[in-house]
Amino acid sequence: MKIAIATENNDLSSEISTQGARALFFLIFSEDGNLIEILENPYSSKESHVGPDVASMLSKINVTKVVAGRFGPKFKEGLEGNHVECIEQTGFATQAIKELVD
Repeated sequence: MKIAIATENNDLSSEISTQGARALFFLIFSEDGNLIEILENPYSSKESHVGPDVASMLSKINVTKVVAGRFGPKFKEGLEGNHVECIEQTGFATQAIKELVD
């Protein structure tokens, strides 16, 4: 199980992005809360099809939960279609991962 947290910066102190699929980065954590990867979002500035592309990218690396401030309908549909849980939350990445693994 992997957890992805959408952020605007590439560090643990980042705020959770309200952008969902257009977040600049995804912090990827193991199920026990260890940061295992910082993934720059290659689709963040695309004009269209962003939600499905990001959902596919995260599914391919076996993400099972995504945390973001907001999920657009196509992003959410793409994630849920791949059995990925969508969690809407605000605050900071460190706080969110702590709550998810405790």
